[in-house]
Amino acid sequence: MTIELYKNSLITLEDAELYFEERYDSDKWFELDEANKQKLLITASKKMNAFDFVGNPLTENQPMVFPRDYDLPQDIKDAVCEEAIELINKSNDIHIKNQSNNISSISLGVGSISYANQSLSHEERKLFSSTAKYLINKWLKKGFVLG
Repeated sequence: MTIELYKNSLITLEDAELYFEERYDSDKWFELDEANKQKLLITASKKMNAFDFVGNPLTENQPMVFPRDYDLPQDIKDAVCEEAIELINKSNDIHIKNQSNNISSISLGVGSISYANQSLSHEERKLFSSTAKYLINKWLKKGFVLG
């Protein structure tokens, strides 16, 4: 799948490459091929698309929440990148999968794992990256807050 700006992604691959060149601990990003990088940016953009941002869409029935009646903030672009790299880090994490499936504990023989009862809102659970949550928070309509 190829990135089409504002049709399936909020950021171009070129912009993401520039972001990760300056970001510490981005080695995993550069180990990926172009197709997987595009898939990650599209997936992260679709996750951002679930939020209710301030302002109004430029056209009715546009596929993504942006463009809006203001330029796409750098914070949103950065948040897409942060969520994309967090997807790499957490995509195979069994504990994340268990928590997302509302499993509160697991016992294996004499060992057990208990997951804290996270009081996260539905909106907060949409993103893996706490940095992405922080970056988009000021651009969200009032009504819910990301922690």
